[in-house]
This record gives sequence, structure tokens and C-alpha cells, in this order.
Amino acid sequence: MKTPKNMAKHTIALAVAMAVIITVGCSSQPAKSTESANDAAPQQAAEESAQVTWTPDSDCASCHADESASTTDASMGAGIHAQSAQTTCTACHTDESNLAEAHKNMTSGATPKKLNKTCVSPEGCKASGCHDLSNEEMAALTQEVTELTDSKGTQVNPHEVMGLTEGHAEIVCTDCHRMHKENIGPAETCISCHHAGVYECNTCH
Repeated sequence: MKTPKNMAKHTIALAVAMAVIITVGCSSQPAKSTESANDAAPQQAAEESAQVTWTPDSDCASCHADESASTTDASMGAGIHAQSAQTTCTACHTDESNLAEAHKNMTSGATPKKLNKTCVSPEGCKASGCHDLSNEEMAALTQEVTELTDSKGTQVNPHEVMGLTEGHAEIVCTDCHRMHKENIGPAETCISCHHAGVYECNTCH
């Protein structure tokens, strides 16, 4: 049986042992080096927000991934152009002043969703070596197209009206021929005005 004196010794020894454990456990540990992580963060942020300086030789795919992917898809207009005619982005997107302006406030961390500040002009499509056909030759290519037939049986050749006849001056190639997305039929363009499905004017209002 332990005497009060022995119990006191054990209690003191236990208290000392616990104090040592607590002291060791709570003693300052070598700090993990955060210097490299702290240094890397501003550098990474700077890289992600670096200003983009656009030039005709820029790598468009680094930001415009979806459009770039369409150039390898044979079902897309861009894919057909890239594979059969070996075109590049700037072969069609020739409006350099607008492109420079569109990229003026862009940073390398940006992820643009669509090309809404640049356009492909009909003149670009009809440039030498591309679709350089006269209006008559272009219309002849779609003379047999029957897709544009209205509810009264009136058939329209899209290239006979595009940008030529009254009320159609604003229609351009890219209204029907989309390059980076699936094509829509020309009727989808027409219906924005001919919403009653009749290819006549003054039939609705």
C-alpha cells in the first residue's frame, strides 16, 4: 500500500512528465517554408492577367479554344475551309483595326465565349482565290435549291436576293453560312422578317 509520502512523489513525477509532454508538444515547430508559395502567387496572378497584344500572327487558339476546335471538325464550315483550302484565322478575319480594338482591354486569363466584335465581310468571302464569283455565277450555283419555298409555293433562290433586292441589302454570307457552329438553313434567316412563312412584303402589317 502506497503511503501518502509515496503518493505525493508519484503525483509530482506525473505532473513533471505531463509538463514536459505539453512543453514539447506546444514548442515552436520549424515553420514550413512559404516563401516560394508567396513569391509564386503574385507571379502567377501577373501571368494570368497579362495584357494581350494582338497581332495578325497571334495564336488565336490560346484563348478561342472552341473556334479553334471547329477548324478540325469536317462538319463545320471552318473545318471545311481549313482542311480543303488550308485557311487560317486571319484569312477570313481580316478587319485588323477592329481585332486590335477588341483585344485592347483583354488579358491572358480571359476566356471569351464568342467572336462578337469582329465580322467576316462579304468582300472577304469573295476575295481572289476564295469565292470570287459574280452575283450571277453565285445565283446559278443555287438555282435548283428548293429549301426556300414558302407556304404559297413561291420559290426563292437565296443568292438572287442576298444583298441585291429591295429590303435585303443587309443580308451577308455569314447570316446563313456559319463557320464555327452548325449551319442554320437559309429559311431561318428569312423567317426573322418573313415570320408568316410567306415570301412577300406587306402581308402581315
